[in-house]
Amino acid sequence: MSVDMKSGDGYIEAGEGPPVVMIPGMEGSKWFWRFQVEALSGKYRAVSCDLPARRPSFSSRISDYADAILGIMDSLGIERAVIVGESMGGMVTQHIALEHPGRVSAIVLCNTMDQPRPPGFGLNMFTVATIAHQMAFLPFLSDERRRRLLMWVGRHRGFVMDPTPGNADLVDYIIEHGLECGGASYVDRMIAGGKASFTDRLHEIDVPALVLRGTEDRVVMPETILQLAGRIRGAEVALIEGGGHCCQHTMPDEVNAVLLEWLAGKV
Repeated sequence: MSVDMKSGDGYIEAGEGPPVVMIPGMEGSKWFWRFQVEALSGKYRAVSCDLPARRPSFSSRISDYADAILGIMDSLGIERAVIVGESMGGMVTQHIALEHPGRVSAIVLCNTMDQPRPPGFGLNMFTVATIAHQMAFLPFLSDERRRRLLMWVGRHRGFVMDPTPGNADLVDYIIEHGLECGGASYVDRMIAGGKASFTDRLHEIDVPALVLRGTEDRVVMPETILQLAGRIRGAEVALIEGGGHCCQHTMPDEVNAVLLEWLAGKV
């Protein structure tokens, strides 16, 4: 399906109807959600946002990124929306739901956590493949060598990659957009995300909530998702079988089907 998307300063959008605002993970690109913008645009006003590029500051918090998302919503005349967040974007979503409840009609938390939790590093292939993922961005490598290395990482479930055929699309996305925000922005996002802690307040969220996870995600563990969903009153859980941390990219049809079915009963 090909959809005409409007691209503005910090966002892309398509469609008309109830607004659905999507927030990416730490790489922060509005293009992360392009498959979902296409799929949702038939029934909803689907908006995908950039995270702001910021200089590192020890004072940075998730609230700084939440304010930027709310600023985009304001610029588009969106008072209230379904907020969908991936990974770090899920932390931003939790902050908005808790601190600005009037702006939220429902939330979807994808492959995210309520506070920093270490992934399953150790003497295992996940660790080896994750190190290889970082090596893929050495400056002397060609894009073709990066692509081969990242496909190998996917086969071994390293970092955010997974073994699905759709991992090739994720590799293309990472090569094109993974570093465009700059290393300084990554540092600031790690500082902000490292301070996030919503665990003791999740019971305050009082809108419909869906917690979604790819079953092959090695960054966010299953117990984290269960604890996250268990603390939000009435939250539902959806598992994308075989999908990894970025299953919206590697298994978009499956993710889109879940989102469309869930939204139909909530918006």
